[in-house]
Amino acid sequence: MTCPKEDELLAFVDDMLEDSEKELILRHLHGCMYCQQQVEVLHYEQEALKETLIEPALNDDFADIIVAGLQPYEKKRTRIRPWKYALGTAAGLILAAGITFSVSPSFAELLGGIFKSDRVDEGLQLASNTELAERVNIAVEDQGITLQVEELIVDASRIAFSYKITNKSGKMLDPYLESNDTKNTITLHNEKGEEIGPSSWSNADDHGVVEFSLHDIEPFMKGFIRMDLTEVSGKTGNWRIEVPVDLTAAYAKQVTVEIDESYEVDGVEIELEQTKYSTSTTEIFYSTAYTESARQEMLENIEEKGQQFSKEIATDFIGYHPRIGYRIEDEQGQVKGYYNLLANEERGHPVDLNMIGGYGKWEGDYAEVGKTSMVDTFVPEREEEHLYFVLDTIYKTKTSDFSVTFNTEELPYTFEYNGYELTIDSVERETDYSLQKSWKPVRREVTTRVKLSGHAEQKAPDLAGWTLEDANGTIYQTFSSGATLDETDDQGRFKREIELISYDLQKVPKELTLHLIAETEAIKLDKEWRVPLFK
Repeated sequence: MTCPKEDELLAFVDDMLEDSEKELILRHLHGCMYCQQQVEVLHYEQEALKETLIEPALNDDFADIIVAGLQPYEKKRTRIRPWKYALGTAAGLILAAGITFSVSPSFAELLGGIFKSDRVDEGLQLASNTELAERVNIAVEDQGITLQVEELIVDASRIAFSYKITNKSGKMLDPYLESNDTKNTITLHNEKGEEIGPSSWSNADDHGVVEFSLHDIEPFMKGFIRMDLTEVSGKTGNWRIEVPVDLTAAYAKQVTVEIDESYEVDGVEIELEQTKYSTSTTEIFYSTAYTESARQEMLENIEEKGQQFSKEIATDFIGYHPRIGYRIEDEQGQVKGYYNLLANEERGHPVDLNMIGGYGKWEGDYAEVGKTSMVDTFVPEREEEHLYFVLDTIYKTKTSDFSVTFNTEELPYTFEYNGYELTIDSVERETDYSLQKSWKPVRREVTTRVKLSGHAEQKAPDLAGWTLEDANGTIYQTFSSGATLDETDDQGRFKREIELISYDLQKVPKELTLHLIAETEAIKLDKEWRVPLFK
């Protein structure tokens, strides 16, 4: 599913959804770090509001803080979210979302359109030179503002179009479109008029591009895209455009190769199912799962960790499903594409070559750590050739027993663990005040933040989750963020930065213990699995 809207996430946090709707959100959250962060913010906004209501006393310097924090109003913009994997410290599955790019009109016109520019992926650039691309130039005007859809690409794996917004004098306006349930929707419909694909989008400069992924959509031949806007460039009106789409030519060009090969290694089963060659993408369909004995052992370890701390701490935002790393190569062994932590020794984080994105879903209850079905998308080869899938790495998450106890009054404190050398730089209690549109216009939020920095070997595991414990045995859940930089020390280790945030720890005690909940290891295979992606 694409990213839920903010009101849907709020309904999820408020526990106001039906079980089926809640399950869809849960499935999405385990694969989308962006929405996980949004849910965290919404959840703790509620907690902060409750705290404000029961604890109304303000600090002496409250007025100074508010005045210093006032900033000129500026419309918020949705960040551009790449359609890539999210192999981070949270769920570590996949991020599937519509992509939006933009480019200045002069640059786009110089190259003959946005889809011929390097502001979109190479797959769309290839498709722009085929009959799957067309200039539509459909426009609608209201309130002196014109919305115009310019170009359209209809492929069997995705649909993309560009648009621009201009005023009466023809000046290009900001194409940013704020969206919610009542204004500014962009949807994809089949020939029956049924909505089958909502979009997500962002923008910069003067043009926007909206993309629909067709991975998880029932195939259809003809349909339309609907732009239904009621607020554009700060003006209220009605801008509605319907763009017809016909996938007949796209499906005629698509070639599907059934693979149906399987492999088992180190307690992980991999099934390579099929490959689809489209004009703008090469898609690889596969699944991963633990063997039954390995899965039962994993569930027992998670249950034990849940009893030690809590079920939420043991499972929230930690992806226990196995994943794989592989490369695509030709008959001569020349690498054509990959996504893998170990593909480049000069990088301390997963890197990719010619990868456009990924999509995945799991079977049954997520907590049961069952089978995960995946679709990975790569830029197609310009010339037809025989390609091979080469499995070289598996990623396995396991629970951890590592802990470190430290005195908060004697920082910094340095410790080593499994290829890491980390320093606890600070533990600070922060109180933030912010203004909000509510009957209670001031929100007070108290957090405790633990900041760590240091270095780690490239093959060191990903530290998937932490929790805090004080000297009295009280446990505090934390939410982590951080970064792995390509900067290295004199030992060739990559720089790491980690921040742990607790919304429950209201006072910094003298002694704290950090417990590592889980870690994800990248295991390079001694024997690679090479499978032809052709018949």
